[in-house]
Amino acid sequence: MRTPLEEDPRAEARRLRVDPGMSLSQLMKHFGVGSATLTDWLRGIEPPDWTRRPNAKDDLRARALELRAQGWSVNDLASEIGVAKSTAHAWVKHIPLDRDSERARRKQEHAAVMAAGRWDAKREERDRRQSEVHAEAARAVGELSDRDLLMIGAAVYWCEGAKSKPWRRLDRLTFINSDPGLISLFLRFLAVCGRDAESVDYRVHIHETADAEAAVTWWAEELKVPRRLFQRPTIKRHAPATRRANTGRDYHGCLVVSVPRSRELYWRVEGVMATLTRLT
Repeated sequence: MRTPLEEDPRAEARRLRVDPGMSLSQLMKHFGVGSATLTDWLRGIEPPDWTRRPNAKDDLRARALELRAQGWSVNDLASEIGVAKSTAHAWVKHIPLDRDSERARRKQEHAAVMAAGRWDAKREERDRRQSEVHAEAARAVGELSDRDLLMIGAAVYWCEGAKSKPWRRLDRLTFINSDPGLISLFLRFLAVCGRDAESVDYRVHIHETADAEAAVTWWAEELKVPRRLFQRPTIKRHAPATRRANTGRDYHGCLVVSVPRSRELYWRVEGVMATLTRLT
């Protein structure tokens, strides 16, 4: 005897889409219908996570859903995450707006604005003092000598660079960082050691959700290094379940600086660090 679900293929298809989470191709084979029919049957049901391909907007969509759950309107969350209102609506239309949550959020925002006004004077004083301390530190540092750069560069490399291990010999310099200031300092260290910026290799490591080519251009311009010296970027595959904070316009990935034929230079770094960290 046929069950009610078997008599209603649309309801059965919707059930199988949710649990166990069948793909469109699996459902088409199961029911013997075309994609247009299935699209009609499954209208309003989100596809299973395993069938979705990661894309550059996965993190934004997840943020939109989070804000909607907090009571944000479509207009507000679209403005917050920087997408079109139509896109935001398509992402969150299945989540009804909790008007009480929205009012509570707006009340909290108003209170935050009022509090910010009272603390403006304190913030200005803090920022002024911070600028003074920065200036004092700059005067204390003064001009860096070649000896200074040798020691500082070796220490920076020892913290952030690849190091040789007894079980894995790696007698060459490979430095990776996301801070252009540290990369620039490392290049100055190399210059003191007789290696100019055009004698090394550059490669950007970046998540696939970002614009890899734009990141390469950004690094080249930031370091004033010819773009032709950059190798093809290394792309890190995105895991949709991972909540990453390194996203947005300021994310340019990490830059790897590899120094060919640098065995003796690596040994020199070892020697400098052995001297600096000697206990007696």
